[in-house]
Formats: sequence, structure tokens, C-alpha cells
Amino acid sequence: MPPTASPGHPSGGESGRTAACRFTVLGPLRMYDGSAEVRVGAPQTQAVLAALLLRARTPVSTRELIAAVWGDEAPPGVLGALHTQVSTLRRLLEPGRAPRATARTLVTTGDGYTLRVAPEDVDLTVFELRTAEARRAWAADRPEDARSLFVSALDLWRGMPLAGVPGPYAEAQRTRLEDLRLSAVEARWEAEIVLGGHDNAVGPLRVLAAEHPWRERVHELLMTALHHAGRRADALDVHAHVRRVLAEELGTRPGPGLDRLQQEILTATPGRQAGEAARLRAPERSCGSAQLPQDIADFTGRNDEADRLCATLEKGGIVALSAISGMGGIGKTALAVRVARRMRHRFPDGQLYADLRGTDPRAAEPMEVLGRFLCVLGVHAGQLPTLPGERAALYRSLLATRQVLVVLDNARDPAQVRDLLPGAPGSAVLITSRSRLAGLTGATMVDLRPLAQAEALELLTRIVGEQNVSAEPEAAAEVLDACGHLPLAIRIVASRLVARPDDTLAETAALLADERRRLGAFRAEDTAVETTFRLGMDLLDAEHVRAFRLLALPETPELSVPVAAALLARPEREAEELCEALVDLSLLESVAPGRYRYHDLLRLFARQTACAEVPDDERTAALTRLLEFCLATALGAHRVSLPDDVFPGNAAPLPSRGLDFTGPQEATAWLLDEQTSLLGLIEQAAGDASLSLAVCADLLLAADPLGRLGAQPYGIERAARTLADAARAAGHRTAEARALYMLGSSVQHRFAMRLGAPDLDRAIELCRATGDRTLLAHVLITRGGGALALRDFTTAHTLLTEALTHGKALSSRGIEAYALGFLGLALLATGWTEEALAHCREAVAVTRATGDIAGQANALHNLGQVCLRTGRMPEAFNHLHESLRLWRETGSRFREGLLLGAIAEAHNLSGRPMEAAEHAARARDIAEARGDAGILARALTQLGHAHRTQGETDRAREYYRRAESIFGELGLPDADDVAQHLREL
Repeated sequence: MPPTASPGHPSGGESGRTAACRFTVLGPLRMYDGSAEVRVGAPQTQAVLAALLLRARTPVSTRELIAAVWGDEAPPGVLGALHTQVSTLRRLLEPGRAPRATARTLVTTGDGYTLRVAPEDVDLTVFELRTAEARRAWAADRPEDARSLFVSALDLWRGMPLAGVPGPYAEAQRTRLEDLRLSAVEARWEAEIVLGGHDNAVGPLRVLAAEHPWRERVHELLMTALHHAGRRADALDVHAHVRRVLAEELGTRPGPGLDRLQQEILTATPGRQAGEAARLRAPERSCGSAQLPQDIADFTGRNDEADRLCATLEKGGIVALSAISGMGGIGKTALAVRVARRMRHRFPDGQLYADLRGTDPRAAEPMEVLGRFLCVLGVHAGQLPTLPGERAALYRSLLATRQVLVVLDNARDPAQVRDLLPGAPGSAVLITSRSRLAGLTGATMVDLRPLAQAEALELLTRIVGEQNVSAEPEAAAEVLDACGHLPLAIRIVASRLVARPDDTLAETAALLADERRRLGAFRAEDTAVETTFRLGMDLLDAEHVRAFRLLALPETPELSVPVAAALLARPEREAEELCEALVDLSLLESVAPGRYRYHDLLRLFARQTACAEVPDDERTAALTRLLEFCLATALGAHRVSLPDDVFPGNAAPLPSRGLDFTGPQEATAWLLDEQTSLLGLIEQAAGDASLSLAVCADLLLAADPLGRLGAQPYGIERAARTLADAARAAGHRTAEARALYMLGSSVQHRFAMRLGAPDLDRAIELCRATGDRTLLAHVLITRGGGALALRDFTTAHTLLTEALTHGKALSSRGIEAYALGFLGLALLATGWTEEALAHCREAVAVTRATGDIAGQANALHNLGQVCLRTGRMPEAFNHLHESLRLWRETGSRFREGLLLGAIAEAHNLSGRPMEAAEHAARARDIAEARGDAGILARALTQLGHAHRTQGETDRAREYYRRAESIFGELGLPDADDVAQHLREL
């Protein structure tokens, strides 16, 4: 009988797998395609499937699989036997697999495999979900619901778990799963007793007690059921029997629970039953994802640091943050992995790991990492939230009831990790970084130093051998001094010695003594690695060699199947097969279904061989195809996200069609997920004279919806500046104007209006010179908005009036609405009240007619501001709250903070300081979490007003001073206003 889906989960056909495969392990191992059973085959094939299935969505190394199936009796050639079993499973799991839309179910990851199946398609997972829900129902005093859920969960069992599956892993799992079942059975009968079904419980509990004579909890429940049934003597007989059995067979006494229950029965008075206050024990929890990298076999030293970190992670009641900082090669990752593996017992719900690439110019995006973590935690890829705040909130919610260890490796700064931190007790985080993450409040900081002399000597000895070190102790000390006791340098030199057994420590010390040759010696291991890579590449045919080289050309952290297809000029199915073949040979890594990356050294090797052995025009053609594919896709995302906006770039058709999107949410999600790769590609292409600056500029423009929502993509200013400089040097005025527009816009999103103004003014000049009216209209609106913030109302009115004229001429309702709304604010500031109201109301009408949610929210904000300044308080509150609702609908935390500050101001002006303080505090919290300085300063100002009104002058002064400092740094005139408030205190 196939397993049933758990309540609230989609069916297998909606999970995006190649086939609706479902599995049972709570009994004989079975696999089903729909309702039809699929024969798994030989016992060893079942053993491999069981090992992968019980660690689904988690990489399992070949070493672990061999140990699981064969244990210590692995025969010669066992690796080939394992590959045969894996190939058999792939044929069963992936019949008739199509490209892209159906990512592989059994994926090669690292030196092992990952089975990607939906949680609801494994009966064990359904069982665990139902029992967890039952325990929550019990904790919420809903015993009837708890009993029903336990019964439903136990109905999934079909006998001995993994019956007939051979191997030590299956045997160990049978024991663990049987314990899970017994815990659920005990809980089910405890609920029955609480609900008055003690008579029903006595018989099954007697059978259970006979089957498990040493399981004291069963006897406790049997005693309680008998006593509730009025059979006091029988209940006491159970205690006497257990005491006798334990003494005779184990030489022990009953635990305190049985003895306490005996005393309660002996002293119970009429009307009060013993054991009535009994509650369910803590739920059994299966180990979740285990993403930790492999531990280093010759790890040496760091005992004090490791003990300190372990002690921090052992603490309960708080989220433990341990930031391990230090120079490159100091051993941060090795220590973090060692500590994490030591502490796995403390985090039974699994370990999450991410390399944040903090030293890379294009560090990992928190949004991207959150997406991977959420998928591991059971969220379907198609259900991932599309904005960072939403993903972070869901991530924290999922971790709130779990005990998970999160390892964030190679972090750049506190801002990069903030959204990746759990928000509730139970879980913990280990962070490594080259910089000291002083902004992490409450974190335990561990700064690593070079190894002590004894530790450095031990590391060298463990690699090259005690005999070699003992023979040349002085030379060994000189080598270590030349290495600066840096673990990475010691490993490189030691590996060189192992690879060249005729070299002596004295010769190596002499080589390292020459500073001109020292770095070359430290690069010796790179040569050995390169030789290994070359040997691996020799196994490839011409098509795979071409793929290995071309896929390394883009400077992006990851590759998707569509990107690979564009680079290789191959259909997606062929591109995916090429990537999977490279993964199988450990020349590429699979990080998620349909996504790949290189190891850094492998990428360097592949790129160097591509530059040396692939013709220039072929490399250029590959990168051009990729640029055009990314632009076509980004244009599609722009059109779907901003349907009423005229794209301010080139509208000429492209050779590539790009990806399609079903709606704004999906389009924005793609832009957010891919922004790091897009920006890196733009930077790379801008520095390559053989690639099109115009395509780069259009690709940068297509990311504009992110700015409208207030997202602050890492590196957008750097990419825009790089492109602007390249375009200026090449005399490409159109590309320069587009790059300067994006640069100025990004700067103004930080409220640095004066800093962004010169770039926008130059963009306006270039647009006028080239006759680019569409881009000109966008730049005029952005520059006009900045002028409003700087209170240069005359300039703002002039710029926005011209933008409105262009918007109408271009028939762009989006440009028209934004220009009308901002123009209304400019008119209000210059005394044209009725005209201001008319312009803002027209902007709202335009956006409502077009259905542009973000545009409507912006127009309502402007209208609310005008109503507020003209004394129309009820109308102002209505418009501001409606704007807030719409911005929340888009998921923009930036705009939410902005509106909360505006509503706080409205409350202050209405004489309601307590309501003002509440909204301003929420705006402040959002701004601090995101690093939005301008919104933070406005929120602090409103907090100052609220506390001043309530007579709390000291607190008001504190808020005003912070706000004045921030406004001053931003160069905004609001600083003078706040200074005046301070003088009045």
C-alpha cells in the first residue's frame, strides 16, 4: 500500500520531480509510481536506496554508502559495485526525464550522491510530521486531537521497518525507528488514558509490557490505566513485577518515575487518581540535514578555542553566535567544522552550511543562501518568498521549534549574515570571517592566531612523519618560522616534502630562507593540484573538455542549466548532461537541482586552459551568448514587474529568447536570486573590449525593479561605476548615460542625494545629447525626487514637469504617475495646494487604472503627505495606511519602514504621541535591521517628537542627537531642523 500525503502538503505531482515516486520504510522497503509498485531489485540496491532515502535531500558520500551497505566486509572493487547500484536506481527514479523542468532526482554531489524527494513522499517523514503535530496538540491541551494524530501516524506502519534490507546502516535504523514507534505508541495510550479510555488501554499496554519488559514508561502507563480503572492492587502488582525482573535480570532498581507513581497510588485518596498530571515526554526527533564539510584528518591544536566554542554552543536559552576571525589560511573553516562535528549531538535537527564567499568581489547574497536553506528545511522551490524580509521571516519561523546548528563560512560583514541568524532559542550559529564581526551583538568572538610552536611542529610531523622531523629538528623549526606558523603554509610545504621524498627539511629551509623564492615554494601545491586536474581532464572527450573550459569563463559564483546552455550553445538537456558528467568526475559541484559551481582552484585551472587553448573568438562568442540570454530574461522580468513602464534601454530583438515568467512575484524572485551573477557578469564584460557595452548597460537597467522595491543588491554601485568608466573611455555615450542613471539611483536609495546628483546630472546631459527621451524621463524623475529631499523645490518642479511631458509623449502611464506624484509634493512646497492635491489624486487614478501595485502605493504615499500638510487628517491617515498595506503586499521592507515613519509623523501632528512612538519604533527596527540610514533618521526624529510631547526631554534629546548625526552624514537639510529642536529643549 503506497504512503499517503500528509495534511497541508501538495501531492507528489506538484513537487517538480521527474515522477510521482513515493516510498515506504516503515515496513518492507517499497517504491511506488502513483499506485503501482516499482520493484527496487536486489537487496544491495535496496540498501543503497535506504541509506539515501533516510538522509533525503542531504549529500551522502561514497564512503558512507559503502559503510552503510557492506560495513567492514567491503569486497575488492566495491566502488564499481556501488556505481552499478546507483545507476540502477537512477533508471528507476528518472524514467524519461526531460530537461530543465525536471531536475534530477538522484544527483551527484561532491564525492557522493543526494536523493531529492519531497518530504510528503516518504512515509517516515509523514509519520514524523504527524507525531510532531500530535505533540504540539498535546502541549496545547488538545488530547483528542493528539490521540487522533498519533493513531493516524501509527497506521502508516506495516511491520518491521526496512524489513529484509541488508547492511549495518539498515540494522541501526531499524533500532532507531522501532524506538520512534514505541514512543508514539506510549504517547497514544497516554492520551487515551487522559481521555478516560483507561479500560481500552489496559489490554494493549499489557501486551506491550510483555514485549518490552525493561521499558519502564510502558509499565508506568499500565499502572496508571489499572489504577484509573479501579484496579489498585493490579497496578501495584505491576510495580512489584518490574522491580523483581529488573533486579534478577539486570541487577538494577526501577527508576524514580515508577517509584513515585507507586507512592501516589498508595497514598491516593478517593476522587483523585494517580498520574493525572503526567505529560508527554519531549518528542523524538530525527536528525535533519547534515551539510557540514568533511573534517580534516590531521587537524592539530586549537584545543582552547575549540573548548570555548563548544562551551558557548552548549548553553541553552539563547542563540549562541561564535564569530571566528583571522587571516586567510589561519584555519577558520577547519576549526568551525571540527567544532560543529563535535557538537552534532546538541543539534538533533541537523546542521546547515553555507560558504558566503566574503573575500570574493561578489559575495554570496543572503537571499540566495536563504533560498537554499529553506529548500533543505522542506520548502518547495516554487513556494519560496520573493523578497529578503519574507524569506528571513519564514526561515526563522521554521527554526523556531528546531535545534539546528548553522555554519556560515567566510562571511564578509555583519550585514551579510544578519538575515541568516535564527531568531529563537534552541539553534546556534558558527560564523567565520577574515574581519572581526564586531556588529554581532552578543556574539562570542574568537580571534585566531598562528599556531603555537608545539602545535605547528605537531602538524608538520603528522604530515611528513616523525622520523623525518626528528632527524632534522633545527631545520624543522626554521621551516615553521619561515611559514609564520600559518596552517595553510605548513600544509603546502609539508605536502611538497611528501611529494618529493628525496628533498630534506634542510633543503626546504634553505629554499624558504630566500624571500624571492618563498612564495613560489608556497605555490608548489598548486602545481601538484594542477597536475591532478590535468589528469582528470584527460579522461574527457572533446565535447566535455569544451564544456569544462567554457563554463568557467563567466565570473559568477554559480551556473544554472539555462546559463550553461547559453554558454555552450547546446539544448538545455544536453547542457545538463554535460554538467552532470563533469560532476561525476569531480570537476564540477552540484549545489542544488540544476545549479553548479566550480571549486576555486578548478575554476582557475579551467579558465587558464581556456585562455591558452580556446580561440579568442570562441570565448567571446560564449560570453556574448550568455550576456544576451541574461538580458532577454531580465527584460522579460522587467516587463512583468513593471508592465506600464517603458523600458529605457534598447528595444531591438535579441537572438536569445530568455526565460518566461508567470507573474511579478516570480520575475522579482529571479532578479533577486540572480543579481549577484548578473552584476558580476556586467563588471566582467565592461572590462572586456570584445563584449558589447550596450548589452551590459541594458542588462544593468533591467535590474531597476529591485530599486523600486528598495532592495539594495550588493555591488550594484560598483558594477554601475565600472560600466560608466568603461563606456566613458570607449566614447559610448548611451551606455555611459544608462550606467550613470543606475549609479545615481542606487546612491539616492541610500538617501545620499548630494552624492548621487552629479551622476544623474551628467546622465541628463548625455540623454539630451543622444536624444534618448525614454531614459531622460526616468533620470528626470529620479533627480527630481532627490531635489525634493534636498528642498530645492524650484529645480524639482522644473525637472518633474519635463518628465511628465516626456511620459505623456511616450504614452508611459508609469512615468506619468511617478512624475505627477512627485510634482504634487513640489507644488505643495511652493504654495500651490489645490494643484498639489489634483496632481497626486491623478497619480492615484492612473495607477489604479493600470493595476500597478507598487506605483499605486507610491502615489498614495505622496497624496497622504499632501493631505497631511493641508490639514486633511482623516484622509491622510486613510491614504498612508492603504499605501502601507500595498507595500507590505509587495514584500518591500524598505517601503514599509518609510510608511511607518510617515504614519508616525501623522500621529505626532495629530497630538497622539503614544501612537506615534509605536509606529516610529517599528520603522526604526526595520531600518536598523536593513541598514537604511535615511529611514532610520526620520524614525528617530519622530521618536524624539513623541517623547518631547510627553515631557521626556532626556530621551527626546538622545533620539534627536542620533537623527541629527545621520542627517548630517547624508548631507540632508533635515539636520538643521533637528538641530533647532535640540536648541529648544
